Amino acid sequence: MNDLTAFWPKNRVLSKGEWTPPAGTRFISSDDHLMEVEHLWEDRLTGADKDRAPKYWQDEQGIFHLEVDGVSYNTPGFDLSFPEGRPGFWDTQKRIEDMDAEGIDASITFHSRAASLIRMQDKELWFKCIDVFNEWMAEWRMAAPNRLFPVAYLPTFYKPEMTRDYMQKVKDLGFKAVEIPMSPRGVRYNGKEMLPMWEAIAEAGMPLSIHIGVTIEYSGTGALAINLNRNLQPFNALFGQLVFSGIFDRFPDLKIVFTEGGASWVAPAITGADKVYRDYISALRPRIEHKPSYYWHKNCWTTFMDDPVALDLIDWIGEDKLMWSIDYPHPEGVFGESMKIAKQIYDKAGEERFKKIVGGNAAKLWGI
Repeated sequence: MNDLTAFWPKNRVLSKGEWTPPAGTRFISSDDHLMEVEHLWEDRLTGADKDRAPKYWQDEQGIFHLEVDGVSYNTPGFDLSFPEGRPGFWDTQKRIEDMDAEGIDASITFHSRAASLIRMQDKELWFKCIDVFNEWMAEWRMAAPNRLFPVAYLPTFYKPEMTRDYMQKVKDLGFKAVEIPMSPRGVRYNGKEMLPMWEAIAEAGMPLSIHIGVTIEYSGTGALAINLNRNLQPFNALFGQLVFSGIFDRFPDLKIVFTEGGASWVAPAITGADKVYRDYISALRPRIEHKPSYYWHKNCWTTFMDDPVALDLIDWIGEDKLMWSIDYPHPEGVFGESMKIAKQIYDKAGEERFKKIVGGNAAKLWGI
């Protein structure tokens, strides 16, 4: 270990620090991640699908590998022990110990490698793989059911007409949260063919997270940082897509959580969209019923880790619309200095807003 690797996730020293939060504060991380269990798909797919299952294992050095039809699905570009090396990623007991060390009461927990399976050409098999993943996550949470709240991955954006039945399955499995990817290839979230999906999600009443993804769009000099910068700040266009297509007018009970893209983007996004609405209202089709900022404050939330600009913009974003996360155990996550960041939120937001942002809003939204 050297100065450059000391803050790698696997090397971080966790501590609550010396600051004592106000009494009654509940810390809920609204965006963490788990590593899927080894051989998940090989062990759980059945019949002819078992022979075609994605191969997933951890080698002697602790590196995870995912392979589909002989093709590696590992993310290229860096040593995978950097983003995936902390044992709490896959060892639930160590995860709980890390949560205790940082003072985190509960975790909204998302996928890791399962999301990359969307590259699979056989979408029928992919659907079954996601189904297996969701069933496994429902079992995983039982290690600490009052602290771990995994997010089901909704695969029906490719089969919108199946969404009502699948949302019922998600509920029956005990999930409180569900997600879809930000921009799956070939899918138009504003297309008429997607209306059965949006209708079923709204009827279910479950918050829908839209999580940033890994898109390798750029190559050449500096490609790793360029792609990371693009992937971590993606939501302006998606907000406009949902608003201007009239989805919130059709389904006013939708609850959308923009996840892991920070929060400071919201203020320019809603003010810019309001300007488009004002300047082009006579030409808009459909003509939405309200200004875009109305839908933000009624239907949307965002998560952030360390975003001091957003804390200066709370009045624009809304104190009820901000949810903090530590993004355990990713390199960009703030675990290892969670209470330092929490103190900064407290200093800027004040006690009442602070309690909402670091846990209260999440508890209310997801009913935890």
